[in-house]
Amino acid sequence: MAQPLPILTEPIFCDDSTVLFSAYGVGWGYCAFALPSRAICEHLGAANQTTKQLLLAFELGKRRILQAVAHKALSDTGERVMLSAADL
Repeated sequence: MAQPLPILTEPIFCDDSTVLFSAYGVGWGYCAFALPSRAICEHLGAANQTTKQLLLAFELGKRRILQAVAHKALSDTGERVMLSAADL
């Protein structure tokens, strides 16, 4: 049986153009992630780095983000994991 994908929390938009969110799931755990807004523009289709565009691209790209999160090595120390454009 396939392991279910984790659930993503709502994104938080930082002043330094980084989008923060967490992922969690039964049998998967909980982990915090950061995604540069530039990666969202380049790989998820945001037209610019405004909050509105980043939120729209984040929502439309959730499946790709979930797949990147599921394949990323998680932090053993509880630190936020930085995703890159290559992860998407």
